[in-house]
Amino acid sequence: MKKLLLILGIVIAAVLVIYAVSSSQNNNDSQSQTVNLKWYTDINPALQEAQKTNKQVFIDFYADWCPYCKELDKNTFPDPKVSAILAQKYVLVKINTDQNPALASQYQVYGLPTMVILNSNGQEIKRITGYVTPEQMLNQL
Repeated sequence: MKKLLLILGIVIAAVLVIYAVSSSQNNNDSQSQTVNLKWYTDINPALQEAQKTNKQVFIDFYADWCPYCKELDKNTFPDPKVSAILAQKYVLVKINTDQNPALASQYQVYGLPTMVILNSNGQEIKRITGYVTPEQMLNQL
């Protein structure tokens, strides 16, 4: 009976180890698919790159005190599907509205977060306001 319990304990431990290793590998696989995004903090070089590459410009207007802005940075932008599309189709810009109120005013940003998409000539073609989930962002992009 003791041998049977010992064998059963070893089998359960082995199954738990295999499950833990498999879970860890799956998490690492999904995290490794996230694209490391390059964000400009000045709109002018971003517009120049957009013209060279024929991409659109994606501007994220934010502030350090804005909790929904932080949620975008934590949940939405790192999503593997979102980051892949952003990296592929857009030149990315992050504008801190507290440090650059004139630009925020120029683009009529009255609430945060606000994301503005421009064509390569700098003309606004879309605006997204408020926090959006990765799924909602994908629908907007």
